[in-house]
Amino acid sequence: MWRVCTLELREFHKLTCIMSDQFDSTAVVEFLEHSPLYTPRTFPYPSPGTTVNLTEINDECEVCEERRPFQNAGKGLVSFNHAEDGNLFFNYTCVSCNESKRQIYLRYSVADEKLAVEKFGEWPKKRLKRDKNLQRFFKDDRDNFEKAIVCLANGYGVAAFAYFRRILENNIVQLLELVREDAKASGAAKEVLDAIDELEKPGVPMSKKIEIANQAMPPYLRPDGLNPLGRLYANLSEGVHSAPEDECLRRASAIQFCLVFMIGELASRKRHRESFKNQLAGL
Repeated sequence: MWRVCTLELREFHKLTCIMSDQFDSTAVVEFLEHSPLYTPRTFPYPSPGTTVNLTEINDECEVCEERRPFQNAGKGLVSFNHAEDGNLFFNYTCVSCNESKRQIYLRYSVADEKLAVEKFGEWPKKRLKRDKNLQRFFKDDRDNFEKAIVCLANGYGVAAFAYFRRILENNIVQLLELVREDAKASGAAKEVLDAIDELEKPGVPMSKKIEIANQAMPPYLRPDGLNPLGRLYANLSEGVHSAPEDECLRRASAIQFCLVFMIGELASRKRHRESFKNQLAGL
């Protein structure tokens, strides 16, 4: 409920900013919430003295054990000036329990109608988020998976890309088996199932494995006909060689989300099928 309300309020705030030609603070707030330390960001900042509203952020409260709004009891409305740089300190408190605290240190500069910010301090240290479905799925590749998560948390985009590519290559056969089980349960054609079986043999190119796996993907994992595995692998291959650090970081975060969704959906459907079969057998 809190999250729904917060999202609606942010959308309303964004709309009012557009209508009144004011600076939209939403992107800066999201930067404070999610950015790793020492990752710079630049925002358009058209007029001197524009007020940026940083009075509230959202985070997982360890006391409430839910995502809650945290408000700044001190200075949260910040007015920057052109040709200026400096540091800011924010002290946030959970509005529900009034116990959990968040402290954030921000470095900023304003020049050429742009606001550049960098988070150089944060307390308490963010807990690394580890999806349980991915942990189970990558249990035989746990070391690389942990390194990918640590690289993401610390803003090492190129390194995160490299680890995610290795993880995908090391676990493609296991993922194919998960896809095969779902395809078989969904009534896929025999030739598709046979093709997946052939892909588990050694020497088959990775591109061929991804092509066949995508054909067997259930429709709910192929929105508008998109090729999820193909896009993942193409982005991972391209990013390490040519994309800049911040772009690799952005894409690596999106890749992690896609893996969480895809593997989570396949794994949960498998568990539900097995529970359903067990319940039917007991009738």
